[in-house]
Amino acid sequence: MSCRILLAVVVALVVCAPARGAELVTIDTPSRHVDPAQVEFNGADHPRVLRANVLLPDGYDGSRRFPVLFLLHGLGDSFATWAGPSGQVSEIARGFPAIVVMPEAARGFYSSWWNDGRRGEPGWERFFLDELVPLVEERFRVLPGRRWHAVAGLSMGGMGSTFLASQLPGYFGSVATFSGFVGHQRPEIPAGLRAYGGVDYERIFGPVDGFYATGHNPARLTDNLRWTRLFVTVGDGTPAPGVESSPPAIAGGGVAEAELRAQNDEMVAAARASGVDVDYRPKQGVHDWPYWRAALRETIAWDPFAAVPEAPASWTYRTVAQSGEAWGLRYRFEEPPDAVVTLAQDGGRVRGDGRGRVEVRNSGGCGFTTTLPFDRPLPPETCPLQLAVSPSRAVRGRRTRFRFLVTFEGEPVAGARVFLGRTTARTGADGRATIRFALRGRAPLRRPSAWVPGRQPGRATIRVVRQRRTRAS
Repeated sequence: MSCRILLAVVVALVVCAPARGAELVTIDTPSRHVDPAQVEFNGADHPRVLRANVLLPDGYDGSRRFPVLFLLHGLGDSFATWAGPSGQVSEIARGFPAIVVMPEAARGFYSSWWNDGRRGEPGWERFFLDELVPLVEERFRVLPGRRWHAVAGLSMGGMGSTFLASQLPGYFGSVATFSGFVGHQRPEIPAGLRAYGGVDYERIFGPVDGFYATGHNPARLTDNLRWTRLFVTVGDGTPAPGVESSPPAIAGGGVAEAELRAQNDEMVAAARASGVDVDYRPKQGVHDWPYWRAALRETIAWDPFAAVPEAPASWTYRTVAQSGEAWGLRYRFEEPPDAVVTLAQDGGRVRGDGRGRVEVRNSGGCGFTTTLPFDRPLPPETCPLQLAVSPSRAVRGRRTRFRFLVTFEGEPVAGARVFLGRTTARTGADGRATIRFALRGRAPLRRPSAWVPGRQPGRATIRVVRQRRTRAS
């Protein structure tokens, strides 16, 4: 076959090959924070590992990057519900150019449970923020930048979408909630939740008027969403004309939706007071799937990937988590907070209000450990090792024993390599190393250095002096 004929065949195959269509795949999402053996799932299935459905868009071939939408389920559902007959996501999202991730949340309310102060057990929020998001980023081709990351959900999942976005605002640029459980610190809620969903409110959130419930209540965390786009829709408890719902859904769903309407009114008012970009669409309707399918269609038309600020210079972040990430600053408290803690940035400074001792670091590993309240400069983007040398003066040509100490933010660094001329040494567990060396040449200063992978090298200065001559007596 001639080269020309072969080329023509290849071109024909490329032109005639059909484009790859959307594909629904199920993946395992194992967790250190949630033990499936200890979780109450919905339905007869009790998996040994957490799972998620992922709808891959038309043309997804593992090379081109796409936006991602995390789509969260409600209290009585599972990871499979949005992709099933109730959710119909494949039909609703037909042609939607994004990866749609539908994870399992059982009956966990997307929170690390209070458990009478023991916390965790299960740690759903840590699973979603610390494990699921990185797993999706590693497994699939996701566009970088918070503009391209969105989260949405219904009912319990509406609480999850707004809460998780508030706790990872530097990642999620847009959030949508449908009939969301978003203002749950109301006196009637614990009894109502037990009657409606068989759920123990205080086991999850603690006392309804307590700090832990506040730290998981989207209506009290709207300052965290100041730079996030927010789409909200909810019914009023009455069926809309022309929308088919079953009688049980209309009866129980009407009462539930009327309560959620009040919660959403509360959250939207707080969000607007916080300066959040809110699109609020209250409507006639009850707590049922026809309305949530319509809400997903509206969310797609609203465009969950519209432009948002990437790295605002001023922000406020409230949390009760022991560890997490606020706008690229990783934080970890020595002890779990016993009150809501506020972190904030204003230009080149970061402050913390509350109680406790906390370590704060940026993506470059630079940071500090301090006690709240504090007000400090932002950590630098890069932070070098610190290298100390003794003696810092040496006689030219004289063999000298130099002692080095390598530290990083006050702590000794083991295994660092120290360079002086062509001679090197490695630090021990105490961060110390020794080099015997004779400094020669005319240079008045020598600059030994220290290096360890992942850190900016550190330098010290040795002043070189001549040997003084003494007159013979």
